[in-house]
Amino acid sequence: MAENTTDIYSRVKALIDEGETSEIEFKSANGGFPGSFWESYSAFANTNGGTIVLGVAEKNGRLFFDGLTEETATQYKKNFWDCAHNRGKINACLPRESDVKMAQIDNSYILICYIPRASYEIRPVYIGSNPFGNTYRRNHEGDYRCTDAEVRRMFADAEHDRHPQDGRILVGFDFDRDIDIESLHQYRQTLASLQPFHPWVGISDMDFLKKLGAYATEYETGKEGFTLAGILMFGKYDSITNNSGDPMYFVDYRETLATDNPDIRWTHRIYPDGL
Repeated sequence: MAENTTDIYSRVKALIDEGETSEIEFKSANGGFPGSFWESYSAFANTNGGTIVLGVAEKNGRLFFDGLTEETATQYKKNFWDCAHNRGKINACLPRESDVKMAQIDNSYILICYIPRASYEIRPVYIGSNPFGNTYRRNHEGDYRCTDAEVRRMFADAEHDRHPQDGRILVGFDFDRDIDIESLHQYRQTLASLQPFHPWVGISDMDFLKKLGAYATEYETGKEGFTLAGILMFGKYDSITNNSGDPMYFVDYRETLATDNPDIRWTHRIYPDGL
């Protein structure tokens, strides 16, 4: 049965009075459950969330009820949940049971579906099994298909959210070859002088690196090794800039003393030049 309460009625009336916005989409369902529903689902999920009202048509800037029966609206609600839980239709089911409601306005039934914004680790939310060409976002004009570059950026953001890049485990790095022992020991001596009773002072170098997160084990896969943060902090320069590490790494210190000569770019500079 529809939830025909004053609160639902007021909410629907407010949505209709506001018209379509970047967070509200009206869709006609006279000809069946509209396929474009899932484009809007994807768009809202990948942007700021929003509400899709099914059973309302927009013509020439005005909104009209489809006149759906209770039986039809109930069937559409079932269709929604069947598809929302089908990974072949949409890759993420975001709404809760309370986010999808039926309502009766005058003599017409409608379906109100609130689509929450997906978190970074879930995005992109896309239709079918291929995110490229099937991922949407929302702007003030409606839904638009994301470019492949935008989809890749969402995947990159999700990966960064799950696994911060400085915690990434590097493959092939070795303690004896790649760690600058002098730098490591200077760091440890500084810690010992500041906190002589710290429990990490007397442990081995490798255990110390593990405590800092410079060397890590991935429990899920069993993969272990030096992290990017560990190599950046304690690695030798050639090891840091190796293609397996951070080949774009470049330390460049420039000191500019007060001068009125625009041709003087710096008065002192330190950078890796082999000296």
